[in-house]
Amino acid sequence: MSKTLIVKLGALGDVLRTTALLRVLEGQVTWVTSAKAVPLLSGNPFIHRLLTMERLDGCIFAEDFDRVINLEDEADAARLASRVRARERLGAFWDGNQIAYNEASREWFDMSLISRLGKTRADRLKMENRKTYQELIFGMLGQRFSGEEYVLNLPNPPRETPGLIGLESRAGNVWPMKQWNYYPQLGRELQDAGFTIKVFVERPSLEEYMRDIAECEYVVCGDTLAMHVALALRKKVVAIFTCTAPQEIYDYGRLTKVVSPLWKKYFYSRTVASEAADAIPVSEVLNAVLAQATRGRGQR
Repeated sequence: MSKTLIVKLGALGDVLRTTALLRVLEGQVTWVTSAKAVPLLSGNPFIHRLLTMERLDGCIFAEDFDRVINLEDEADAARLASRVRARERLGAFWDGNQIAYNEASREWFDMSLISRLGKTRADRLKMENRKTYQELIFGMLGQRFSGEEYVLNLPNPPRETPGLIGLESRAGNVWPMKQWNYYPQLGRELQDAGFTIKVFVERPSLEEYMRDIAECEYVVCGDTLAMHVALALRKKVVAIFTCTAPQEIYDYGRLTKVVSPLWKKYFYSRTVASEAADAIPVSEVLNAVLAQATRGRGQR
């Protein structure tokens, strides 16, 4: 039986969208992630063994893997990928005193922080890229992405409430530019249109946060973890893109992208600019939600 080691630690949304790869891998899969990402992978039927970087099982260094796939651009992950015994290494690895990556993963890592082309060229390639993340990582393995879904195990999910729309107005500290300014007004207009609104808040655990999303029929959010969890739970999603690359996100036939006309100007900017957050009017997001609801009624 073949054995694969995947190293994917964060960000949380990226961990979740990487699970689509599990559907085309054969044999046993060991996955090394971060402790905070464990709830996204726990109980996954495609993962034979789940480990964390914080508490690595030293036995993996005595094992022989057929393949190691490292999708991180951090030094510790690269060193791990180089230390394990494997016939094939894909993605980033430690090369002497620096991080390198192999030719099969060039399309993805040429656009990354460790790009051998330099940051300016990497950002340009990322902006011009038209492939989804899944297409790029499947391509590393010589596979063709055919719409394979995320894999998320949420025990005993709550029943979906028809007409309930979850709003995620927050964005992480790393990319505050992802935050759109008009969620309160959108919520009022959606209530006037007959929907019930649930505003997502900080929860004691990631599992509780996922259960909040599971309860909703629709989710409106930025390019954030909420978007990926909602896609994994097969929700209808309207995602607002203010500064990140919308083309990297595969829509699975249930995601509508609302893209700021200024997204290239503020491409992966770590600052906050009201101009970027104001560039998308409430009416555009409202109409995207109403269009999804209309399509949903037509499919019932």
